[in-house]
Amino acid sequence: MKWICLLLIFILAGCGEPEKGEKTGEIPLGYHGEARLNPYLGAEMYLSRKGWTVESSRSWSGYDSGTSIIFMPASFLATGGMGIRALDWVSGGGTLVLTAEGGEPEWNDFTGNSSSWPTGEEDGFTGFNDILEKLGISVEERNWNDFVDEEIELEDYGHLARSWHVTQLGENRGGHRLELEGGIGFLAPNHLNWDTEVEGYSRVAGSRHGSGQVILLSHARPFRSPYLARADHAEFLEMLAETYGGGEIVFLYGSSNSFFGLIWKEGRMVVIAGLALLVCWLWMRIPRFGPILQDLAVKRRPYGDELKASARFLWRTGQLEHLLRPLRARLEKDNQGDPKSLYDRLAEESGLERDEVAEALTIDAPKDPGHTLKVVQKLQALLKR
Repeated sequence: MKWICLLLIFILAGCGEPEKGEKTGEIPLGYHGEARLNPYLGAEMYLSRKGWTVESSRSWSGYDSGTSIIFMPASFLATGGMGIRALDWVSGGGTLVLTAEGGEPEWNDFTGNSSSWPTGEEDGFTGFNDILEKLGISVEERNWNDFVDEEIELEDYGHLARSWHVTQLGENRGGHRLELEGGIGFLAPNHLNWDTEVEGYSRVAGSRHGSGQVILLSHARPFRSPYLARADHAEFLEMLAETYGGGEIVFLYGSSNSFFGLIWKEGRMVVIAGLALLVCWLWMRIPRFGPILQDLAVKRRPYGDELKASARFLWRTGQLEHLLRPLRARLEKDNQGDPKSLYDRLAEESGLERDEVAEALTIDAPKDPGHTLKVVQKLQALLKR
């Protein structure tokens, strides 16, 4: 009753006077269904209609030489092992397109959420950093909006109320114009830069590794579905497919984190609260450590209950001979001699027939409880003679 009253109080407390007037607004929710889960669905369908074999996946599936291009976010390379696996595949002749930011499916392009680059080394992507180190490229976060060409009218390029900037690829790379977000830039040797440098930093770079190629983009915006039709994104995607796509093209949009790692990332507070409740429950249930105290409580039970419990146990286990053995052992101990003369003497002293005495001392344990009771009664009569 107490909990019901408290619940009613909370319900009534939330029932305030309705506000006067009407407030209307539009909340952008973005895509639904598969397009919400896979940010590269538009790019996948575009290349499929152009004749390429394309698939998308949330995990690395042991790709071989039959796969020519893999698009992958930097967060997928969270561990050094994944970085080694990706470079081994590139060495065999594959092309790995890595996006530093914005390649994860949880970023909703319609709600204003933007990706963020890990600032500390302990929060970084170990595998991605290892690849940059082997390629001789470093990464830095800065405000690229300070270097946007003033002649570009931003309102003509703006989309979904998000801060972004434009980069121009070199003529030897197709001369495409790409819209990028965030503040990531690559400090790479001049021959690795694909676009115009700004104070030595590039936002698109590429480097050979073994027989393959690694292409770096500061952001995945050119490949995400809402922006594929903007600027030269579709043409840039098609150029990559024509240049490097001799086989299957794969878009990886998942994460290399384990299941428990994803739970900790997405529901950290719930996990902490659950662990706290578990500790409290264990503290209440587990006995405290300390000296063992003597149990002074006296529990009395009728003697007949103990006998009944013992009899039921012996009956269930088929060991009724334990009820007869102590009585027979006592009679044999007190009355030793020739069995024939012993039976006659015990029959004369107890008033039983000689056959009844012989049966009580020699018959196997009967399975019938009634018969067992009669044998026990005869043995007790012999003991009391």
